[in-house]
This record gives sequence, structure tokens and C-alpha cells, in this order.
Amino acid sequence: MFGLRAAGRDGVSSGIFLIGFGLLYLTGWWWPGLLILLGVTGIVDMVMSANWKGAAKTAVVFMITAIVLWGLVGIGIMWNVLIPGLLILVGIFWVYRGFK
Repeated sequence: MFGLRAAGRDGVSSGIFLIGFGLLYLTGWWWPGLLILLGVTGIVDMVMSANWKGAAKTAVVFMITAIVLWGLVGIGIMWNVLIPGLLILVGIFWVYRGFK
């Protein structure tokens, strides 16, 4: 459906990232807003490149992450432990995805 060339995809996903970053700056909702913004930007890039399977996998990973975050915060896990751990996990996921 979309299948845009790389330059067009990069422009769309970069624009969405900048809009989202501006909204985060205005609202001050940095965490978990930044995680959500990165997930949405990645999913949009995959959809624009017609990579539906990759977009679905990424969406599932980010939904599971959001559910786990919500559950952990509900039981009183400390943010100073949770935030670095999640950033490391997201980084590992991106590195893994980059080698595929």
C-alpha cells in the first residue's frame, strides 16, 4: 500500500518523531512518553515501508512492555531501577532487529 522510498519514509518518521518530541517537551511527560514515541516512530517507519510483519512484531513488543510497566508500577517497583532496565532492553531489541 505505502512502500515509500527510503528518503520519503525517513522524512515521515523523522517528522512524527519531532512532533512527538515537541509534545513531550510541552507536557513534560518524558517517561514513559519517550518510550511510546520511539515505538510509534518505529512502527510508522515499518508500515510505510510495507513491512507489516515487522510492524506487528514491534507493536506487540511495545504493548507487552507497556502492560509490564503498568503492572510493575502498580506493585511499587522503583523507577530508578525500572527506567535504566527498560532502556537497556529496548536497546538490545533494536540491536537484535538491526542484525536481522
